[in-house]
Amino acid sequence: MSKFITLLKCEESRMLKYGITYASLGTSLIWIIMIQLINVNPLDAYFPLFIYLDATMMSFLLIGAGMMFEKQENALKSLMVTPISKHYYLISKIVATVISSVITLAILLIYGVIFRDLSINYFGIFGGVILVSFVFACCGILFTYKSQDFTNLLMWVFIGTFVLAIPTLLQALHIITANWFEWVQFINPTRAALVILMASVESPDTLEFSFSLAYLIGFAGILYYFVSKKFDVFSAKEYGGE
Repeated sequence: MSKFITLLKCEESRMLKYGITYASLGTSLIWIIMIQLINVNPLDAYFPLFIYLDATMMSFLLIGAGMMFEKQENALKSLMVTPISKHYYLISKIVATVISSVITLAILLIYGVIFRDLSINYFGIFGGVILVSFVFACCGILFTYKSQDFTNLLMWVFIGTFVLAIPTLLQALHIITANWFEWVQFINPTRAALVILMASVESPDTLEFSFSLAYLIGFAGILYYFVSKKFDVFSAKEYGGE
């Protein structure tokens, strides 16, 4: 456990060094400016939409960006010669990304409660952000394995945003209402993420909420299995084995 704590501290230090923490804090400021400009009142029903974008695609991007910086500095080669479990290495990265999402949530909550009279289920929104950020951090690692460079990673983020995140937003805003689209969306993890987050400000449909929660938990387990399994191939390439 002490090794994991050390790795987590190192991960947080690297995020500061690479500017990822500052980028995350800057994003929080952007969300606050957007909330202020849009000026929806009451904020409650729209608050999860801002958190949704941060916990999904920002988690995907931030963990990938950190791994790309490590790749440029050949940091993984140094880690591979230490007696550290790959699970400790991977989970420390995922947890650091989750912490970043939780900090963003805390900043937005402070703003929402103090300046916009936000009323929300705190346990629900924190639990939702932790689960959603975990899932999309795993997605970010998997697509980082497939990316040759940062530009390639940004392309995957771009595709993920347009194929997964934006359709869910359009459905949530009732811009797309076709029945076939609603059925297709059941396999979209960003839809399940938004259902979980929206449950913190409104009474959810029990069946829909239960399905979304089970879907995300199961998806998280499957994703982590592949993240762990494919790490050996990724690290071997980084070490010059292939």
